[in-house]
Amino acid sequence: MATVTRENIGLLHDKITVIVAPSDYTTSYKKGLRKVAETASIPGFRKGKVPESVVNKMYGEKIIYDEVSKIADKELKDFFGREQINLFYQPLPVSSSIDKIDIANLKEYEFGFEIGLRPEININPEEIKVTRYVIDIPESMIDAQTEKVQSELGTMSDPETVSSDEDLLNVTFAETDATGNLIEGGIDKATSLNVKHFAPEFRKSLFGLKVDAIIDASLNVAFDDIERGYILDEFGLDKEDLTNAAKTFKITITKIGLLEKAQLNEVFFEQAYPEKGIKTEQAFREQIKSEIAIFFAEQSRKQMHDQIYHYLLDNSDIAMPKEFLLKMLEATDDKHRSAEEIANDYPAFESQTKWSLISAHLQTAENVMVTQDDLKQAAKRMLLQQLGGQVQLFGDNDKFLDDYAERVMKDQKFVSEQYYVILADKIFTSLETKITAIEESIDVDTFGTKVHHHHY
Repeated sequence: MATVTRENIGLLHDKITVIVAPSDYTTSYKKGLRKVAETASIPGFRKGKVPESVVNKMYGEKIIYDEVSKIADKELKDFFGREQINLFYQPLPVSSSIDKIDIANLKEYEFGFEIGLRPEININPEEIKVTRYVIDIPESMIDAQTEKVQSELGTMSDPETVSSDEDLLNVTFAETDATGNLIEGGIDKATSLNVKHFAPEFRKSLFGLKVDAIIDASLNVAFDDIERGYILDEFGLDKEDLTNAAKTFKITITKIGLLEKAQLNEVFFEQAYPEKGIKTEQAFREQIKSEIAIFFAEQSRKQMHDQIYHYLLDNSDIAMPKEFLLKMLEATDDKHRSAEEIANDYPAFESQTKWSLISAHLQTAENVMVTQDDLKQAAKRMLLQQLGGQVQLFGDNDKFLDDYAERVMKDQKFVSEQYYVILADKIFTSLETKITAIEESIDVDTFGTKVHHHHY
């Protein structure tokens, strides 16, 4: 009768040995021989009349191999079921004597497997300690957003001459040689720039110019370092190469535009926030501030989630079957890494594996699940972000979004990635009401330095 034994060989690391005796497979082996004898087509013998000895000689080893392997697999599964072993990945085959089959001498065969055991996980959300940052919103940020809305709702005029740092110029850059002659095949690029983007001294030469005016200049004269870097990037030139900064161009003004910002009055307030009933500049600024506060509250919430993630990884005492996991990585590696390379990569793998265990535990403990609707809404949000909210350009908004979401949800990569992002967010959201969070005021710049990276 087949036997299964279990031996501990390390931390959460056991060896399972399955021994299959001749009495376990003799009957099925003989049955297999008869079945082949009845169906095999072998030259020199009529079908169904092949002697068993011939069949045994030709197919005996394979039949024994198949039958013994089948029995070993069943015994292993039955053993795990009886013992209720919580496996860490699949059993890892490490030894077998079935490669030495002797059809003339039926014997027992031994199979060795190594298994990793899942560690116990105990997490008390009330022990999690994090900081909930309350971001102080500076007046300068409200000023900047106010000006942005004024610009968005402003009007463009076409002045005859360049007269303001705020003028928007459509210009073409045509590359020239040292004597000012156009280079055949040289850079010829059109772009738009505010006058204030040019170097202060060069700006003076722009004032009073009209459409079709041409100025000869090198890039290092027309622009300071930062803006010149943007121009070189736009031209596809290496900004680290000093010879590129010295290139000369004929700069032709093709259009002059002046943005007149909307005035801060009731008409503007109604345009910016219909039905809000805003009548004063102070009320408008309060509305701007509330929107910024909502944005930062969400950013603070995500940053707190990041703290929870790192707290759980750093403070959860989770034993790991390292030796088994290293063997498993070597056995399943399809990148042909050396043992040393696998060992070097192991810490990152262990961290990811720990989070998977923590996440699975919390998913059950917090009764969290990811639904098809969650994935569908994620697909819609992704599209809205890509379109900058301009979904109205595509007619029936709801149908367009639904059709897009249905297509995207057929992409298994998207579904897999979004599943874990949504799952983590739901877990953290559930934990928010149970953890210990201390509020701390912080300025915008300092908040920007806080860690904002998850790896789940």
